[in-house]
Amino acid sequence: MSSFASRYITTLIIIASIALGFAFPTIGLVWNPYLAYLLVFLMFFVTLSIEPKEIVQATRQYPVIATGLLAVFILTPLLALFAKPFFSPTTYAGTVLAFCCPSAIATTFWAKVFKGDVSVALIISTIANLISILTIPATMLIAIGTAVKVDNASMILNLSIIVLIPMTATFLLRKLVRIDWNRVNAYSSRIELALLVLLIWGAIAPGTEYARNNVAEFALLNTFMFAILALAFVLACSLAKRFGRERAVSIGIAATVKNAALSLVVGPAAFGPQILPPLIANLIAQNLLLVPAKAIMKE
Repeated sequence: MSSFASRYITTLIIIASIALGFAFPTIGLVWNPYLAYLLVFLMFFVTLSIEPKEIVQATRQYPVIATGLLAVFILTPLLALFAKPFFSPTTYAGTVLAFCCPSAIATTFWAKVFKGDVSVALIISTIANLISILTIPATMLIAIGTAVKVDNASMILNLSIIVLIPMTATFLLRKLVRIDWNRVNAYSSRIELALLVLLIWGAIAPGTEYARNNVAEFALLNTFMFAILALAFVLACSLAKRFGRERAVSIGIAATVKNAALSLVVGPAAFGPQILPPLIANLIAQNLLLVPAKAIMKE
């Protein structure tokens, strides 16, 4: 592998995964229903690199966690208000919903890729998903005057499966199997990248038909989403820079890598299929944002 490809492998994979999603959406749709299971495997390999004591230490970093939650639930949703003068009420509602959703659990993976604090990212994303049961309806009610319903039981169950099962499995392995885990982690990174391809490809596939049929509208919406997320990333990192680079990066990622899957469930149930465009644009924009962000920060 060339030095360029080796240095920018994650960036190249993100671009390739997005391209595959648009070029071969039918194939991506095959495993789209099983993305949660792929995420479980991804989390398994990510948590292999985390020592149990690091999780305990992360839970005690109250100012860091509070700043992360502030970025997730206050900063990014406030930036969504910029959509109101430029888009229809439905698109504006979708933008607010997309940005008031919690961090995706995949935040933990991206924190590892960006050499951030993986344990802090895991704690922030887990807490954010739990309290979003309350924050999503409240934010939507304040911003657009419409309450939305979140399936609390299903959300907690999915969170438990995606976080607790892989974390418990890796911690037990570390305790029972005495091997050089640093060497294992070196190989597991390759598996993580393969899973990343499938996750991005499968997640983007359902939205490609809309993008192809509404190129101009999609381009405008995606540009807006990209700009707002980029601003949120910069502001969140600046807000958290006093905690050090690793924690600042994790908080920046937590503020911008949103739980798009949740918005795609809540949105159509509350507003109908017409709300899908901003939700799809958010999903693609947050993946696209990682390309320049990773190139600037370097591997």
